[in-house]
Amino acid sequence: MNNMLFEYSLEEIVNNLGITSIYKRKRGVTAKFKKPEDYYEIICTDIGFKVDDDIFISLVHEVGSAFEIGNHFNDDEFGIGFKTFEELTKEYGEFNTDKFLEVYNKDVGKCYLFDLESKDFKEITNKWFLNQKQKEKKTSIQSINITEAYSKLKETIISQDTQIREVLSSILKNQKIVNSSLDSDTIRKLKENIIIYGPTGTGKTEILSQIAKLCDVPIVIEDITSFTETGYVGRDVADMLADLYSAAGMDLEFAQKGILVIDEFDKLAGGDVMGGDGPSRSGVQRSLLKLLDGGTIVVQVDGYDGDTVNFNTSNLTVVALGAFSGIKNDKDYSDITTDDFVKYGIINEVMGRFSKLVAMNDLKKEDYKKILLESNLSPIFTYGKLFEDLGVKFSYDDSLIDYICDEALALGCGARGLKTVFDGMMSDYMFEVLAGNMEEINLTVPKDKSQSYVLKKKAAQNRKKVGFSI
Repeated sequence: MNNMLFEYSLEEIVNNLGITSIYKRKRGVTAKFKKPEDYYEIICTDIGFKVDDDIFISLVHEVGSAFEIGNHFNDDEFGIGFKTFEELTKEYGEFNTDKFLEVYNKDVGKCYLFDLESKDFKEITNKWFLNQKQKEKKTSIQSINITEAYSKLKETIISQDTQIREVLSSILKNQKIVNSSLDSDTIRKLKENIIIYGPTGTGKTEILSQIAKLCDVPIVIEDITSFTETGYVGRDVADMLADLYSAAGMDLEFAQKGILVIDEFDKLAGGDVMGGDGPSRSGVQRSLLKLLDGGTIVVQVDGYDGDTVNFNTSNLTVVALGAFSGIKNDKDYSDITTDDFVKYGIINEVMGRFSKLVAMNDLKKEDYKKILLESNLSPIFTYGKLFEDLGVKFSYDDSLIDYICDEALALGCGARGLKTVFDGMMSDYMFEVLAGNMEEINLTVPKDKSQSYVLKKKAAQNRKKVGFSI
């Protein structure tokens, strides 16, 4: 029975997902029958798939306890009905298979095989089909063409060409190493942990997100400001690994070769106590050492009293992200050394575990222009796709580009300010567009300077300071 899943292709399983109803035959008087008659009463329903006429595989959490009721029935007292999502859609409307798989991945994680002939159920290989579905969607990292990947990343992340090359090379090298037959000592010496640093909004997180989309490497991005050192109330290192384990579809071997991204890493600088008596920033840093050194950490994967796994971090790629504002007097971070990080407040022991330092370029107005006009994530392009889908003609004046760049620079939050400004400008149009009252938009520079997004935002902030609501 344990191998039953492997006899069927992923396509067969996903295409046959559906809902089953378990019936018990009863006899009695109902609203339909005026005298005692045999009828069937539904005792439970379940989501899963049939693999043949006698076998049903359940994907509902702890459904075994529900199926156990059926163990006490004789054949003539027990019935089962099954309809696929496709059949149910025709009768009741759309069933979102992908949404169900998303919920299953997050909250369930158990499969039960139910044999209709023997009236028996048994837990089988957890999440096999979901792991396969995830891996099927992506390209194996072993077959990634680094030149093609580099070109693709440059279509999204602008003015960081060298940084893309460095991060992409390190991550692909790490994956080649941990999937090789090299011994553990050699892997440990060759593998790189990375710190990516520089001003906010320059693309630090986006580089990692885009690389993860190109290949089948599980990745999680964790905000370190929500973590504490081991022994204090709050999230700790083991919780990060639990998130990565979940992102890998509960495949431990897959998770152990994944990428753990620690965002806001610069917020750990300094050894002061956070919030009085409690964990210190340096204490949280020290709790990362076992993870960075490559040890085994016991990870709780199913709540406080749930199952645990022994997560070996030896093959894990750890990437730390941070702005490190003020680490230098100017914004040119290209010549920063390990000593600069130590002076900033990252302890020596932690810095010694990061062998790769990647400095992001500070973005100038010309870079903002390139992002608006060349990046496939430019708000101009993304809104253009939306309006095309809505049947709305969209255009803009050339002078708008300079205006948006100036506004975004004034916000001081990097390239993400471009979207903030553009969203602000479009908010005046979106209601009419969605109401079907506009068929054409030509976006221009506001003639009324008070309509500047930055000025409106600053005015709102000033009203708050003196006690007025927005």
